[in-house]
Amino acid sequence: MTYVRPHVRRDGTTVKGHYRRNRLRTATPRTAPRPTAPRHTPAPRPRPIHNGPTTYVGPYYRADGTRVRGHRRAISPRTAAVAAGTGTGLGVFVIILLALLSGSGDADTTPTSTPPSHSASAPAQHS
Repeated sequence: MTYVRPHVRRDGTTVKGHYRRNRLRTATPRTAPRPTAPRHTPAPRPRPIHNGPTTYVGPYYRADGTRVRGHRRAISPRTAAVAAGTGTGLGVFVIILLALLSGSGDADTTPTSTPPSHSASAPAQHS
């Protein structure tokens, strides 16, 4: 049995301290269920309207252990321009790098200043 301390109800009546019997938890109630008041369902919250670009933030846990659900977050136009410019600049850099490494393709690949090497099958000429 649980002891209930003396207290004052909301309507102003006082209740003396007493022992309360613990309720048994059963799968089916032995008596008719009490009528319940209809639950209040809150009105749906209006979603904010974002005119600019957004990004998705995945779910994560804060340092204090609070879980944050995944959501969409508005990003500033400046951040969006920087992100878009980075991809374009990287593409141009790769194209220039490939052009420099591959060469133009018109130049002869054998150097002209070195004498031709003798073949192994040709006899060596001694003077």
